[in-house]
Amino acid sequence: MKHLKTIRIIAFAAALCGVWGVPSSARASDDHHSDSVSRSGRSTVTVKMPEYLVLHYYSAVALNLSATSSGESQSGAALSATWTTLGDTSQTLAASATEVGPLSVNITLKNAWAVAGLSKSGTATVSITGTDFLAARAGSTSKINVSGYTLSSTNGVGGSVSGSTITMQLRGVAGQTESVGDVKMNLNFMNTTESGDHTGSFTITAQTI
Repeated sequence: MKHLKTIRIIAFAAALCGVWGVPSSARASDDHHSDSVSRSGRSTVTVKMPEYLVLHYYSAVALNLSATSSGESQSGAALSATWTTLGDTSQTLAASATEVGPLSVNITLKNAWAVAGLSKSGTATVSITGTDFLAARAGSTSKINVSGYTLSSTNGVGGSVSGSTITMQLRGVAGQTESVGDVKMNLNFMNTTESGDHTGSFTITAQTI
């Protein structure tokens, strides 16, 4: 048994020498000829951009119309009146249209709004509605009739656009230029009988499409 145990120890030592006794250069050579393994995978990345709109507008607009008061001589013509016909005159005072003022005027508010953002089509509709302008004095019936509320812009789809509803190009996010436009309206003074403030409003609405 002792002899058999000695043989086993010698065989085990020989096996270790077989593993560790191999020169490092030989092992390196074996590694060099081993098969390499490579794997690759592709990832699909999706960035979902938000649909949004930014509308710039003026919350208050003041239109200050001016007129000059004056006294005009009518060539010294005599006005005849009697006790029984007070105010019945033979002469008619003439006032020119420019002195009375125009019956209506067209108003353009330049660069009164701007729109930017992102939409599925890259465009948005912009529309306008508005009211007449009523005298601020309580109980007054004086008003300025307003018609022809219109938007116009050179940044519309296809170029220049004009109307109560127009389709605008949206120019994206940072680094781009907003699409700007004007507001147009007609003021009619047929029912304007008082001086002072006459107030109304218009509403601009932008919607992605």
